[in-house]
Amino acid sequence: MAYENTILSLNPDGQRLRGAESGFREDNFEVVSVTTPLQARFEIEMGRCGVFLTSYITPLAIYRDLASLFRRNCPTGVVVYLVQRPDDSIPDADIVISDGDEPHSIVTRLRSKQGIKAS
Repeated sequence: MAYENTILSLNPDGQRLRGAESGFREDNFEVVSVTTPLQARFEIEMGRCGVFLTSYITPLAIYRDLASLFRRNCPTGVVVYLVQRPDDSIPDADIVISDGDEPHSIVTRLRSKQGIKAS
């Protein structure tokens, strides 16, 4: 996958995913952080196909639409979703994280899902 180290982060409030984004950057990922679904759609259609990251503040209908678009354009990409409570279940996410997860453990889970050893 050409963009396996690229994270497309839909972070509508600019804050919610800051910790996860920082953790990814520290582990040598390129993070493209956007604040609107339209910007996310553009990046997906341009081939940002490593990882799609978003959170519970993205309306579920918009998340589902973007996750579906991401999977069509990036069939080997990974969808990561930040839940509000650890027991929340999100359909179609490859990895579900919560606010309390340490950035390094998120990277480890992502690398495992991608079949790559954590650096």
